[in-house]
Amino acid sequence: MNDATVADRRRIRSIEASLSDLSGVADAIEQMYDDRLDVAIIRDALPEGPLAAVGDQLDREDRNPGWTRPNEKMPVEDIQILGTDTPATPTYQAPRGASLEAYLESAERHRSEAQDVFERGFDPAARITELLGRFSGGRPVAVAQAVDGRSYVPFTVRRLTDGKQIGLHHDYHYPLSLYNELAPTVDTRTLISYVALLRRPDAGGELCVYGVTPDTPDPPKLANGFSWDLAGVERRFDAAKFTLDVGDFFLLASGRCLHRIAPIAGPRARVTMGGFLALSKQRDRVFYWS
Repeated sequence: MNDATVADRRRIRSIEASLSDLSGVADAIEQMYDDRLDVAIIRDALPEGPLAAVGDQLDREDRNPGWTRPNEKMPVEDIQILGTDTPATPTYQAPRGASLEAYLESAERHRSEAQDVFERGFDPAARITELLGRFSGGRPVAVAQAVDGRSYVPFTVRRLTDGKQIGLHHDYHYPLSLYNELAPTVDTRTLISYVALLRRPDAGGELCVYGVTPDTPDPPKLANGFSWDLAGVERRFDAAKFTLDVGDFFLLASGRCLHRIAPIAGPRARVTMGGFLALSKQRDRVFYWS
């Protein structure tokens, strides 16, 4: 099969909207699950003032609000995270992820850490719940909970500094042991990422999405058979690049679409808040976590 034929197999389907007109994205989550939409960008979805203030505060080298660095072993992907020391994802520190118990204990320890960086009167978790409800097709939205009633982390704040990036990956995390309890309760056909921008870098930091799914046959890999061949992916497959400003928000079918965050360039960091979401098994509600 030649490269052109492969590239024609899947296109990146995206939509852009504003908070004043969400008619095209009112059921964006369902569209992503039904493989009709890959990316939804909502401009000015959250108020710029509170977000920019937090971005400025967190992009300082003279103070550390409690950043954890689970990818420190891989300097180019050394992301800083606020809100947990046990992410619900694979990391270079824990390639197979943490246990559910370790994750839930971390959620308790860091419960107010990310929340407290926002000014009084702005409740980020409440705003996320409200905003996700605008894309849920009328379904109720709630933070995921364990069977014993303990809450998952609603969101984390993430910082990428000069020269750092997030490399090519899919976010299909359900096989991790951390998801042994959650996965049977949700629709596992895909996983959706949600992200809001708090601080835009001088350059770089774009969301780059590619028409490569976990089921794509013979995807471009380097000689080690494990690492993605970025040049090969960009040569063979459809791609789309999205630039966000403070207050912008995106949904991405990240369990299905290969994606990355382009390297940051310059002294201003990229600061975001976000996590993941899924439809329930019955498709009658939305759960989110980070």
